[in-house]
Amino acid sequence: MSRHKPSRTLNGTAALSLLALTLLSLQIWLAFTDALLWPQFWPDDIHEHVVRWLGGSVQKKPPASVVELGWLSMVGRLLIVTGSVWFVKRVLTGRRRASGIAEDSESDAPDAASRLLRVFLISSGSWLGLWILSPIIPFAGITSFLIVMTPMWLAVSLALALELLIGRGRAECCEQQGSVGQNKAICGRWTLAAVILAMLAWEGTSFWMNKRLYDGLLVPHGDSAMYEEHLWNVWHGKGFRSYLDQGLFLGEHIQVIHLLLLPMHMIWPSYLMMELCASSCLALCCLPIYSMVLRHSRSPRAAMWLALVWLVYFPMHYLDIAIDLKTLRPSCYGLPFLFWGIDLGERGKWKRSAACLLIALLTQEDFALITGSIGLVFVLVKWKADSTDTSVAQQKRWGAGLLIASVVWVLAAVLFVIPAFRGGAVVHYSRYFGDLGNSPGDLVRTAITSPGKVLSVFLSQRTLVYVVVLTAPLAFLSLRRPIYLLGGLATFVMLSLIQLGNGPGQENGGLPPVPYHHFHAPLLPILFWAAAASLSVTGTAPGIVPDLKPRTATLPVERRARLAFLCALMTGVTGSLMPTGATFWSATSPFGHDKLYVPGPRAAALEKVLAKIPSTARVASTDFVHTRLTHFERSYDYSDYPRAVNNYQPGVPPDTDYIVLDTTHRYSTVRSLADVRELKTEPDRWEVLPDETGGMFIVLKRRGSEQGEAR
Repeated sequence: MSRHKPSRTLNGTAALSLLALTLLSLQIWLAFTDALLWPQFWPDDIHEHVVRWLGGSVQKKPPASVVELGWLSMVGRLLIVTGSVWFVKRVLTGRRRASGIAEDSESDAPDAASRLLRVFLISSGSWLGLWILSPIIPFAGITSFLIVMTPMWLAVSLALALELLIGRGRAECCEQQGSVGQNKAICGRWTLAAVILAMLAWEGTSFWMNKRLYDGLLVPHGDSAMYEEHLWNVWHGKGFRSYLDQGLFLGEHIQVIHLLLLPMHMIWPSYLMMELCASSCLALCCLPIYSMVLRHSRSPRAAMWLALVWLVYFPMHYLDIAIDLKTLRPSCYGLPFLFWGIDLGERGKWKRSAACLLIALLTQEDFALITGSIGLVFVLVKWKADSTDTSVAQQKRWGAGLLIASVVWVLAAVLFVIPAFRGGAVVHYSRYFGDLGNSPGDLVRTAITSPGKVLSVFLSQRTLVYVVVLTAPLAFLSLRRPIYLLGGLATFVMLSLIQLGNGPGQENGGLPPVPYHHFHAPLLPILFWAAAASLSVTGTAPGIVPDLKPRTATLPVERRARLAFLCALMTGVTGSLMPTGATFWSATSPFGHDKLYVPGPRAAALEKVLAKIPSTARVASTDFVHTRLTHFERSYDYSDYPRAVNNYQPGVPPDTDYIVLDTTHRYSTVRSLADVRELKTEPDRWEVLPDETGGMFIVLKRRGSEQGEAR
């Protein structure tokens, strides 16, 4: 009987594989042909190319395009791709065997592959079942949830399919024949070298994109160039401030980490210097990730794969260039210190870890929620460990001290320091929580007196969307170590209660700007820490919160890490604005390459305007023009937003010498001289300078101003 068992197993695997291909093809076919689903993936022109490659076509029939795609023709093309990948894999496997390189020889590898196949069938089949039955499922919002989640769901299914095709990898270097130590060192060197090369490539791409946005005059001032203005004003004796508002910036945030760049700014006084440093800091996060995974998994290749996940993880990309083109946030500077603080803490380097976390606290006051929670996690993972062990006692004391210090830090910042610089007013972001309260005290009272109101906001569909969007690109590895996720719980709850909407008419006011802006930045080190711990080959010390561990061995750690990389890569195709995302290559999307990264004539025209204005002038300008005025005497905001520098009155401050108005940007409200407020209310005070920009800019000069034209 045993003679026929392999044959039966092979036949069963073949049948399951055929079923898997059928389910995947049905999932793709429904997702790419249903008019409710395919617009969630990418711009129309990209979808047209994809459908054409699959053997179909897109007929543009107003009011919506109609996709014509035959299922059988699509299946034929998928079979060709699958067969090609399988053939390449077999060729490479044969070459490795001929070279004497061992394959992964774990005894449970067939069981692991079978389990992975079953996970794929459950993932793809559950989406199909839910989508088909959604009209009769008695849960409110199930259809809208499936529509939003379809790109993510399909991406995970494709990642699982690719991992099944790739199959077992090579055995770990340290387990091959020969010197164990020598092989492990060689494996560690080449994997680390691969990570460093990928870091450099990502950093170069990131800086190129940011530079092109700057060159094209597409960088907003109040959310980006303001930070460079801080540095310029500090070393020119004007204080730690921007002239967008009155007073020091400490009335906005305890955010001083970018002052560490002051020596470099004195050498290269440019906004681009800060962008280069931001890109470098984000890329450098790969190194502590590599270190953490290597320590937990003892696998250099697993460490390499999870470090590479960081570079293609699309929620991280929005820290670099947010969806509304806010391209610089100081949170980028603090992230590597959060990562290193965690890594050094796990290694017992308490003083170095504390120094890194202290620098991270300079990023923004709400980083204290993360550092305090990190301290709590360090206590909990050793909760039941032997307290007589010196290292265990040290970790508990250090974690408790970090927790207490962080709580004191955030309370002092929010309740005392920031209000002191705001004339006693509460922190400005209290209003982000909508009807839950407009001050920290209001939020606490609402939570105590109306807990149901708070829970209704937190336990909503959008919270589930956040969980999926943040963890699916990591193949949900982070969810396997909930004790580590406690490090981000306070921040996650706070972000889930934010009620800033991304669009009108959506549930709960629309999805808050997470993770498409920058608010989620401090959560990312926690997610990767939990993912690294999930790859542990020794388990973790028992804590008071149980970890979610598999009943039996599933995938080798390298394959789990590689699956996370594939998930991050696939989800990034529809989620990222970088070159790994389809939107970047769109010719029609406002976020496509042609629209954002090919500078138009606006920036060149502005140079003609700036040639007329002396650097000693006080200039009011519309947004995006500000980025070129940070080195002038003062750079005021010209908008309908009331500013303290003008006593919250409409118009510009009375000492303004020039006004520069952009008429062609998509957010511009001034299109011609007839729209200029000052020419209507104070025509005798202002003169219009001759236009040399073809109407792109309007320049006003205050009559009687002592500031002459620049030469």
